[in-house]
Amino acid sequence: MSESLDKTTSPSSASSRATPRGAEDADEGHDVSDTFYTSQRKKGSHVFRVRLDATGFTLQRESPGGSIVKEQHVRISDIVGARCMRPKKSRRLAMSGACACSSGNPNSPAISASGDHHRPATTPSKCSTNSRDSIPSDGGDVSAFLYVFAYVLKKRSLRSELHRERTVLTLRFRSFDTFEDNMREADRWYRSLRWQLHRTLEEIFVAPTVDERRRRVLVLLNPKSGSGDAREVFNMHVTPVLNEAEVPYDLYVTKHSNFAIEFLSTRCLDAWCCVVAVGGDGLFHEIVNGLLQRQDWAHVLPHLALGIIPCGSGNGLARSIAHCYNEPYFSKPVLGAALTVISGRSSPMDVVRVQLQSRSLYSFLSIGWGLISDVDIESERIRVLGYQRFTVWTLYRLVNLRTYNGRISYLLTDHEVSSTHSATGYAAQRRMQSSRSCNTHIDMLNGPAPIYHSSAEYLPQEFADVISLETSINQSFRSRCDSWLSGGSRRSFYYSISESIYHSLADESEFAGLAAASLENRQQNYGPASELPDLSEPLSEDQGWLVEEGEFVMMHAVYQTHLGIDCHFAPKAQLNDGTIYLILIRAGISRPHLLSFLYNMSSGTHLPEAHDDHVKVLPVRAFRLEPYDNHGIITVDGERVEFGPLQAEVLPGIARVMVPK
Repeated sequence: MSESLDKTTSPSSASSRATPRGAEDADEGHDVSDTFYTSQRKKGSHVFRVRLDATGFTLQRESPGGSIVKEQHVRISDIVGARCMRPKKSRRLAMSGACACSSGNPNSPAISASGDHHRPATTPSKCSTNSRDSIPSDGGDVSAFLYVFAYVLKKRSLRSELHRERTVLTLRFRSFDTFEDNMREADRWYRSLRWQLHRTLEEIFVAPTVDERRRRVLVLLNPKSGSGDAREVFNMHVTPVLNEAEVPYDLYVTKHSNFAIEFLSTRCLDAWCCVVAVGGDGLFHEIVNGLLQRQDWAHVLPHLALGIIPCGSGNGLARSIAHCYNEPYFSKPVLGAALTVISGRSSPMDVVRVQLQSRSLYSFLSIGWGLISDVDIESERIRVLGYQRFTVWTLYRLVNLRTYNGRISYLLTDHEVSSTHSATGYAAQRRMQSSRSCNTHIDMLNGPAPIYHSSAEYLPQEFADVISLETSINQSFRSRCDSWLSGGSRRSFYYSISESIYHSLADESEFAGLAAASLENRQQNYGPASELPDLSEPLSEDQGWLVEEGEFVMMHAVYQTHLGIDCHFAPKAQLNDGTIYLILIRAGISRPHLLSFLYNMSSGTHLPEAHDDHVKVLPVRAFRLEPYDNHGIITVDGERVEFGPLQAEVLPGIARVMVPK
């Protein structure tokens, strides 16, 4: 969706601009307002009073008498960034002899603020005497444009679900006689918006420099996750959002299993404010374990947020984050996750320490034994089906049901689980940044575009095409646009050539030859010390340990709401509640009862309100599993681990995960 407004006030009318009222009201010094108008061929002109303040953009449409007819508001939390530019003359229109009239001409078409989707005019009319007299003799348009990018919640119909829709608010500045003066005015609005946006960022996301720009983001991409299209998904749907938000990033493509563990456990991470996994929950599992294998984990974790772009088969964490913050997921899961990555907000997240017989590791999602773990691992043989492989193999395993003997000991949490799902405070007010956006037009990226990008010679015209669509599918301009951070971001396109999939920037680093040996020689993890007895020691009932023993269909310990996109496994879970939800299903459960349990997992209504003879839900802070059989499958975060006894304990809030605004 696009909204285009034309500013035609004279320079003398600039008295409408807000000025600082004093040190006690610093925000007002960054509030700007002015009068714009739109014109349409059929509906005529409309006058708009536009104001930008800490809440966002307010657009008030005035009647000829000066009264407010309609008011629209674009929230600051929905805005990701803006861009100043001067569009080039359309070669297509020039060659065809078409007249692309300026919106300054009352007889010309322009985009209405109410959402009429005509193409915005970027060239003054050759047939208009007024427009020819109002521009320099060379026929150039001296207007400067400010494009504001927002992703607002919308509903297509009463029955449809909420979704994020890209909206571009276009402000045209043409009050002055020269392009430089008009661009200076547009840039003033841009810097005011940027200042307002940076006020919403947490401190860890802002570099401690004079201009306090956004810190860099480390992106780790698994090209084989899910159906194998993570590279294309990132380039087509995530890169445009990062560029619009002016978030610089460095992209590293994983080359083998445990690549992320090697990278994060050995590299200096001071240059990055967050680590983003483009892949599935397996890649995120490697990231968590890599960070907790560092000697300086206690210093790194509070200053490094973690994010995820769902490109895997399960995507339980991404779904859980969206659910906890009531953010739409199903319509555009990648878009929602990309907006979360640039939100500048984070929340503490529980991590679970898991002790096996031979090693310790860390988990963020779940620990499984029995039915669900069997489905998760055995369905790999039909991975080509994507997420549907879980449904197919669940039905197969339901027909061929297995049971397992074992002993499960656990420590209960308090009866009333307190939710500490809190958002961190906003950062303190920051000085306005000096803009780097005052470019006359946007340059193409150097080097060849990826093969799945459409090519266009004139970027401004392509930009106009994007603006004219309500929900842009053709994002080739935004994908190739290198924003204001071209010097650094271009390095992130190293992966774009298909032959370079396994040749990430890591090849140039000093750690590549030493990481594997370092990981292999490491005998133990760092991280918080365990408060549990050693796995080989007995547990005392005097310390509150309770026991379930016998034959089980499954045991699953979960600490996020979702195990997958449609598996709402632990409805009461929170990101930071210090609780492991231990679900036990005993042998003897009927197949209809078990089928009902599995079917209702999609809605979160599968768990009984009270314990029954076969299904128990236990909120615990630690547990120990001791299988009596010598065969079976145990998974941690969906990854198979050695079969045998294990114990787990929750570490409340030691990691930080990025969350929506």
